[in-house]
Amino acid sequence: MKILFIDFTLPYLLKDSSHPIGGWAVQLNAWINGLRTNGHQVGVLTWKGTGSFVNKKLDFDLIETYDPNRGIKILKYFYNYIPALYKGAAEYGPDVIIQACAGLNTGIMAFIADRLNIPFIYRVANDMGVDYRYKDRLRKYEQIVYRYGLRKADIILCQNRYQYNNLKEKFPKKPLHILHNPFLKYSDVKINPNEERKYIAWLGVFQKQKNLPLLYDIARKCPGTTFKIAGMPGKSMDSDTERALASLKKLSNVVFVGYLPRKQVPLFLSKAVTLLNTSHYEGFSNTFLEAFSVGTPVIAPERVDPDDIIADNKLGISVKNDSDFPEFIKNLFGDKNRFNETKKRCREYVYKNHDPKMLAERLIKVISEVKK
Repeated sequence: MKILFIDFTLPYLLKDSSHPIGGWAVQLNAWINGLRTNGHQVGVLTWKGTGSFVNKKLDFDLIETYDPNRGIKILKYFYNYIPALYKGAAEYGPDVIIQACAGLNTGIMAFIADRLNIPFIYRVANDMGVDYRYKDRLRKYEQIVYRYGLRKADIILCQNRYQYNNLKEKFPKKPLHILHNPFLKYSDVKINPNEERKYIAWLGVFQKQKNLPLLYDIARKCPGTTFKIAGMPGKSMDSDTERALASLKKLSNVVFVGYLPRKQVPLFLSKAVTLLNTSHYEGFSNTFLEAFSVGTPVIAPERVDPDDIIADNKLGISVKNDSDFPEFIKNLFGDKNRFNETKKRCREYVYKNHDPKMLAERLIKVISEVKK
């Protein structure tokens, strides 16, 4: 099968450039690996110049479309952007188009798939895309185009039950499926013993969704615990995030390690007692899977524990009330034998349930049901 995706941050991931990328690029890289392992051809529509930028041999196709530096804002969508995407898709001749992340591209790719008479699949990449919160992230015209894309989608792929239930209520007759994120390991990293785990890890882009004010509150209340923060600012930061960052930098128990190349992430997580997540919302955080793969449990708000995998599989702590985080962190090593069992369970879980080849097989089965 010939499968076409669209993404404009994947090249930065492939280059391992210090450029903020979202979770979808990491997820997409794993999907591509699984699909290629199963013998399918994969293409990705992206920006003009990616070939020379990435500058490495790939086993899938990067399809250069438009020049992001050309054109007048808004107008360029009609005379440059959309025609370039349509031309790229038509010349590639895919059997199906898959797009992720709520926005203009959802509607644009649904339109292109309709013109090419092939199925369009939308992959939900964040909980905010299935409820009222997408209106806070998208302009009015973007909301209209996004809703069009949802209506036109032949299939919607969800990451968790929350997404599925919200969309099932809106589209009761549309085929919906839950497929958890695949995990692509970068290297084999040993499960470090307790004595080599020295800090609480936090990993992500500095933006409103990640709730840095909560991270500051937790670190402030745990002065005897070292917190290492890996990441970089997003394209734009809200005032609450800026204030929280400034306050975190003043704490003596907080260390900023900056942006980490992808291959350094497992090592960073393997030396942590736990990965701390403080987000307001997620979809299915790839950082959870990265932590599990090196035997590092996750402490996260109950609201971002996808399908209760942390709670049900005992892969860390799913925290109901934000005020309880400091107490849980202080008691992490209360039972060392139990902690050792948790570390082993984390790695076993991720390799058993998030193998790219296995999940790609399920994806192909879903696509085959609606192939036009």
